[in-house]
Amino acid sequence: MSSFNGIAQGRVQCPEALCEKGYNLRAAFSDFPNVLKGWQNTTKAVIQKHQPEQDIAYGDRPLQNLDFYKAVGDRAPLLIFVHGGYWQSGDKSDVGFIAAPYVEAGISVAVINYSLAPDAPIEQMVSEVRDSVKWLHARADRFAIDPNRISLMGHSAGGHLVSMMVTHDDDNRGMPPIRHVFPISGVFDLPPLIPSTVNGALSLDKQRAEALSPAVRPAPLGAQVHTIIGEHETGQFHLQSAALMQRWGACVTNHHVVPDTHHFTVLDVLGDPKSPFAQEVVQIINAR
Repeated sequence: MSSFNGIAQGRVQCPEALCEKGYNLRAAFSDFPNVLKGWQNTTKAVIQKHQPEQDIAYGDRPLQNLDFYKAVGDRAPLLIFVHGGYWQSGDKSDVGFIAAPYVEAGISVAVINYSLAPDAPIEQMVSEVRDSVKWLHARADRFAIDPNRISLMGHSAGGHLVSMMVTHDDDNRGMPPIRHVFPISGVFDLPPLIPSTVNGALSLDKQRAEALSPAVRPAPLGAQVHTIIGEHETGQFHLQSAALMQRWGACVTNHHVVPDTHHFTVLDVLGDPKSPFAQEVVQIINAR
């Protein structure tokens, strides 16, 4: 789908009157309820097959918990997955199916929850995801993972959150080394959200939206970023990935446009063990 306006100096441009069309994804893709039902059903099957350790608390708040899908063997690489839902909905029980291709290839997977708006601001969510990464790293022996081979993947709002984990600034001081980051249909430049109904529960103003935009923060040092997006995304979401690539430069090592998918169905491809996109992610994570 074509963009509305474009990018200026690495920032996403969107006339205010068109922000709703660009960011109201459930209006843009009316099949979402059926897609979600498919995710939930597939997750139940994946849980039954792989028997993850469920509802492990990494903090004291009700949604500070995760499911851990352990791969066979010791010192496995770890992939941490962060769900989407515009920071105000979604749950690990919706998206556990994402673990299948990676666990079957020797990669342990942690699918995390985090507090949601309007009960929590995005700043708190960023902090909670950071805490979950540190918590898992500190317990590498318990989970039989390699503490030096941690990768992150997130969908939509989760793509924003995992990108915030690797910006080269003081907020991430003390974070364990992150090898790879896979933001799927992420939001990296937040001001265009402000005029949309998405912002109703978020209450973002210009100052907070700027501070929470990974695209305007210093690019990662060390982590390789692999952006992924569905072919039939809204134009604004294509611009979001393009802006991150412009701002972060060479650390965005790959950009994949997944054919015949949109904002939600793109996730089905990443959770399909037979998908070449999932297989490429496996190869990247497993490479020494």
